[in-house]
Amino acid sequence: MNAAGPARVEAFAVLRLVAKGHPINEAMAERGLAAKLSTRDRQLVTQIAYGVLRHRRYLDAWIAPLAHGKLDAEVQDLLRMAFFQMKFLDRVPDYAIVHAAVELTKEIKPKASGLVNAVLRRGLGHPPENLPLAVQYSHPDWLVDRWSKRYGRELETILAEDNQVPPLTLRVNTQKTDTEAVMAALAAQGIEAQCSQYLPEAIRVRGSLWLEDFEPYRRGEISVQDESGMLVAWSMPAPMGPAVVLDMAAGLGGKSTHFLERWPEVTVVAVDKSAIRLRGLERNAKRLGLNGRLEAVHDDARHFVETRQGFYQRIILDAPCSGLGVLRRRVDGRWSKHPDDLIGLRTLQRELIESAWQALAPGGILVYSTCSVEPEETQEQIAWTEETQPGVKRMNLAENLPTSALSSAVKDQMLSILPGQFGMDGFFIAQLMKVKA
Repeated sequence: MNAAGPARVEAFAVLRLVAKGHPINEAMAERGLAAKLSTRDRQLVTQIAYGVLRHRRYLDAWIAPLAHGKLDAEVQDLLRMAFFQMKFLDRVPDYAIVHAAVELTKEIKPKASGLVNAVLRRGLGHPPENLPLAVQYSHPDWLVDRWSKRYGRELETILAEDNQVPPLTLRVNTQKTDTEAVMAALAAQGIEAQCSQYLPEAIRVRGSLWLEDFEPYRRGEISVQDESGMLVAWSMPAPMGPAVVLDMAAGLGGKSTHFLERWPEVTVVAVDKSAIRLRGLERNAKRLGLNGRLEAVHDDARHFVETRQGFYQRIILDAPCSGLGVLRRRVDGRWSKHPDDLIGLRTLQRELIESAWQALAPGGILVYSTCSVEPEETQEQIAWTEETQPGVKRMNLAENLPTSALSSAVKDQMLSILPGQFGMDGFFIAQLMKVKA
């Protein structure tokens, strides 16, 4: 066992996988943490790996003047981990953090152990000051410039919210249980949580919860989904009687399974290009007891609907997007996104909207959503749809929300939640009806 402790060894391994292009969630899963570490160590791995990526630019600003030259990528990560713990965690004293970092370096880069020790000791108690906002809050310059023009005085608040550790939000499967029973199960394990003030089926967990060890999760009584994502199902009017709902970009099925939980008479056709995500969706649906009402289709939705013109009364299009509204969760996303991404995504989104509109029956409803609030992916796409597609009628989302407390986020009948607003992820939703000829 490495003298640095198993959690730091695993956190370093996760960071190296991310550096090679793995998404953080996949890197965490690939290391198989659940099978190897205690709950306490798993929590520390998550804190360090996510924290380093969340604050990477700030940490690099701390390291740069102390290192006197370009560092090896592995050494850079070792230093980031140590400085992150010094600044943002309070469980371990600084001298122990330095010792653990040096011991880990001896195992990974033995010749650099002296350098790591010297840099850390020079930096003790001297974090960087008077930094530009983009560096202070670890966001790329292009994104801060973009948001500065749009949000003005709200900019720093949004950047700070992006750097908060988001709550683990549980969605209660109301087909199997209720929030009171899940809250009781959490309390029995000493896990602090509170019911959402915005959605009746949502619970925000404050304590540390490892899902695979939690019996209600294994029984299919809960899923993990941010409250803003849950609002997609609320934004769709219930169909009259049995109906088939099309989910055009289903992913792991968060929206699909929520619809099935809310509407017992509905079946869902969930389409996605990724066979891996669809397998995850099918596992989730089976765990939740919903697999008998869900058909998973491995296809490009644009091709899938070509032979299903005017077939569906309800369509969900949670469109592929930049994900710039959920950077507090997808902490690696801020370093992998570029301004040009919005151009390519805009084209894809329009093709999907056009296909969805052709597949929608007269009188049917399309709910379009993105985990982004960038105009090119949201309001501008709805305006384009109204200009180019026949019979578009924008519906007022305020009428479908679970509480009037969210109405302040509705403008021009569309819902746009800024990152951190209401304690939720940034999200956009619009509801469009296809007017009958």
